[in-house]
Amino acid sequence: AVTAHGEGESMLVSGGEAKYVRRKYRSLRDSLSEAGALRARTRVGDKEQRRIKDLNHKLSRRLITFAKQFENPIIRMEDLEGIRENSSWSGVHSWHFHQLQQFITYKAERAGIRVEKVDAYHTSQRCSACGSMGNRDGDHFSCSECGRGRHADLNASENIAQREGEPCTG
Repeated sequence: AVTAHGEGESMLVSGGEAKYVRRKYRSLRDSLSEAGALRARTRVGDKEQRRIKDLNHKLSRRLITFAKQFENPIIRMEDLEGIRENSSWSGVHSWHFHQLQQFITYKAERAGIRVEKVDAYHTSQRCSACGSMGNRDGDHFSCSECGRGRHADLNASENIAQREGEPCTG
């Protein structure tokens, strides 16, 4: 999760802990399946979901706390509807983005913060400074037009912040 404010303040949160939880429980489920312990395998899956849900709650609280420090904050998120059908990245199927967006939306509404969804088209490929198409290589974005280089997700969050969005209704 990445958030940016127009005055240069940002927050970048790695998905490493969620990735670790998914890998740990996938390995445990595989071991239990090989041993024939199917009921235990089901309980492990439930525990994984609870851990991921807890991580999403904590992250959404951090994002709301970050947003509340600014005057008249608006949270804009990418509209990721249909991303699973259109993505070649296999990890998208274990990504709990919808749940995280729901948590952010309801907590923001409680805090009086407006939430909008914006079109995700080229948010990662377009330079947030000059608007030209740049190059994304993993976590790094570089623009051949203006020479700007930065974390690709931070560049994308700045593009999202600059776009007009549609209000979310929870």
